Amino acid sequence: MNNRKIAILAALGAVFFAAGLYFGNNSYEYLGIGTWFSGIIYYTLFRDYKEVTSLILGLIILHTGVILLLVEKLTHPKLLGFLVFTAGIIVVLNSGFSDYLKRRKSKI
Repeated sequence: MNNRKIAILAALGAVFFAAGLYFGNNSYEYLGIGTWFSGIIYYTLFRDYKEVTSLILGLIILHTGVILLLVEKLTHPKLLGFLVFTAGIIVVLNSGFSDYLKRRKSKI
């Protein structure tokens, strides 16, 4: 387990949570708490299958971006949807799922 990545994830959640408390915006608080929960789930429950979990998480982020592109209630949904969609693509490409499949195939 990489302690540096865990610390960065915890600090990122703390920044969002503190910004939510400072600005009085519940969205930032939820984002901070969600970041902490996702880190806990990722590094404790799915320790052996991080590649698979990262791929699924990236696909969820990617599809959230598509949904945001289709929603018209936000002030700038196209830009926000595009940014979330791009973040989903980056997470999917960096998941390491193909390396996981190669390792698994070589064991068989």
